[in-house]
Amino acid sequence: MNKFETTLSDRSDCHITLFHDPEDPLTYIVRKWKRGLFGRRIALSRWFLTRAQAEHFVGALIRDCGGAAGKSSRA
Repeated sequence: MNKFETTLSDRSDCHITLFHDPEDPLTYIVRKWKRGLFGRRIALSRWFLTRAQAEHFVGALIRDCGGAAGKSSRA
């Protein structure tokens, strides 16, 4: 884990991080990781200009992950 990377969701099926380098104030990168056979790989990466935009997107991702988990467990 990089010192500029913050874990926002640490579930095994929905690992989401927010990367921000203070030296480059216009980049906020949201990454969704997927666990594979040989470790983690990036399943999704989106770039944003503000932290508010990134956090709004992360909230939607976490809701989608929760909805997907709930649907599969009910079936």
